[in-house]
Amino acid sequence: MKQSSPWFSEEQGDQQSDEHETEMDNTHKLLGVSPTLDAPVAHPKTAQKGVISRRRSLLLAVFLLVVIINAANVGTPQFIGAQGWAFVLGGSTSTGDPNLLKDVVNQLRHIPSPGMKTQATPQVITPAEYINAIVNKMTLDEKLGQMMIVQFYGPDYGLEISTMISQYKVGAALIFAVNNNIASKPQLKSLLHQMQVNSSIPMITAIDQEGGTVDRLLNLDGPRPSAASIGATNDPSKAMAEGIQDAKDLSYYGFNLNLAPVVDVTNAYNSQLYLRTYGNNSTIVTKMAGAYLQGLQESGKVMGALKHFPGLGDVGGDPHITVPSLYRTKSALSAIDWAPYQTLIAQGNVHAVMVTHEIVTKIDSSKPSSLSYKIVTGILRNQLGFHGVILTDSLTMEGIIAYYTEAQAAALAVEAGSDLLMGASTPNGVADMINGIKQAISAGDISQQRIDDSVRRILMLKYQMGLLKIPGV
Repeated sequence: MKQSSPWFSEEQGDQQSDEHETEMDNTHKLLGVSPTLDAPVAHPKTAQKGVISRRRSLLLAVFLLVVIINAANVGTPQFIGAQGWAFVLGGSTSTGDPNLLKDVVNQLRHIPSPGMKTQATPQVITPAEYINAIVNKMTLDEKLGQMMIVQFYGPDYGLEISTMISQYKVGAALIFAVNNNIASKPQLKSLLHQMQVNSSIPMITAIDQEGGTVDRLLNLDGPRPSAASIGATNDPSKAMAEGIQDAKDLSYYGFNLNLAPVVDVTNAYNSQLYLRTYGNNSTIVTKMAGAYLQGLQESGKVMGALKHFPGLGDVGGDPHITVPSLYRTKSALSAIDWAPYQTLIAQGNVHAVMVTHEIVTKIDSSKPSSLSYKIVTGILRNQLGFHGVILTDSLTMEGIIAYYTEAQAAALAVEAGSDLLMGASTPNGVADMINGIKQAISAGDISQQRIDDSVRRILMLKYQMGLLKIPGV
């Protein structure tokens, strides 16, 4: 059943955009039905004649279950930290190679098969060649897993995050204090370490440590100044020093991506963002955010992500609960909201950009910006020339899930041009998003090349973070 859109356009796009919109409508039709699971049926217990018989029956049942599981290859027992051992079910997305990177290195080194005497031939390879070799070795499920940035609940390396990493091969995770992920310094450091050592490809571990009202490490490291207070000084050295300190704090725990700085150009009426931005002047915002980003990325251990494209500075609503509208003309958007992006991207220091959910009426009034090809690819990729990783804000925010399923939102976000999809917080949520993208691929709305391009960008970001080391081949 076709998903009805809550927005409609009063303007006609060019022919290429119309054709793209038609393709994306096909995805709506394809993804209209969500799978449901039947509740387990309870059966009455059968009385046993004696203890010996009951024990024998139990042992026999366990033995048969183990035989069936091993024969079917449907899962593996895994140690998940404080919760002990758990059996993690397998499936179509559990067939990834845990030795993926090792196999790629051996391939690049021309290591012979067992029994062969051919000597390895040393050679020099570029980062792009190494990343291409990894992508060529990956299954589709592994590629789609890399495109997920997930959340989870609790302070431990528990069953949910363990399953998302081991079974679905997710490429990134976002840590939140509100999800009870942060309890103490040793706990947080241990949690991020366990996530990395259990991932076949090193993970992006993210947090949005802005300071001020968005200070995720407040209880561990004390308060950090807001962007507004730093911007008021009009002193780039203070912003740079703050970036250096944030990188030091974050890298201590094992974070490698900070979803900051906020580069929205705000106004006095925007209560949602007023304290989170560097000011209401695009020149000051660009200067201060650029200095912060330089300090944050100076060590090479932590990267930043500019947000919230295409700009929340002049909207009144909160994307967490609704989809606000931005009414500025395209010329005003270019001069104000997009000015920090254009300047900082041109400087070559931007590796990631987050796209938010809003209706930009003069560009695309039919879809939220995060799901709009005209905005993500047309403006951010083509007009502003950004070639790094584009990640969505959470696709499970109320403004999105009120109109789209997780599967639909994921497919449309990829069609729009995003690389990392945020929002899934359970294994089932990851499965829904992956299945939505796979159905769009089957329908011809998303190409394999499109997926490969995203995965290459994600892996290149990981290389820039120092997570992927080029082997000495």
